[in-house]
Amino acid sequence: FTGCELKADKEYQFKVDDEENEHQLSLRTVTLGAAAKDELHVVEAEALDYEGNPIKVVLASLKMSVQPTVSLGGFEITPPVVLRLKCGSGPVYVSGQHLVALEEEPESDDEEDDTKIVNTSTKRPASGGGAKTPQKKAKLSEDDEDDDEDEED
Repeated sequence: FTGCELKADKEYQFKVDDEENEHQLSLRTVTLGAAAKDELHVVEAEALDYEGNPIKVVLASLKMSVQPTVSLGGFEITPPVVLRLKCGSGPVYVSGQHLVALEEEPESDDEEDDTKIVNTSTKRPASGGGAKTPQKKAKLSEDDEDDDEDEED
């Protein structure tokens, strides 16, 4: 879990010194603080593109009376990353996760994955629920017979 506060004069730099493992910054939400003015707040991220060139993108445009928060749903950026408030006075809060992909995974993780697959496959037949539909049809058929008897009377 990670997070930061952005203000007009306060940016956030996310760097890692570990070159052995792959790191990702997975951003979840951008939210205006309670003290934020009802003005436009534009949050910008600066990182490197696939060729290593600096690139800037707008993550969110927020205004307290219109849209005080936005979900980024796990927008992933490879560090180094700079988050800044391009427009507005803040405060704006950014939350997310720092993900680290280790080079060697322990064998126990593989066993957990196998268990998850087994659990998923055992749940599939139970979700069919096909037995309920014919019962309802049979019941409706009985009701139809009752209606036929009523008509004969």
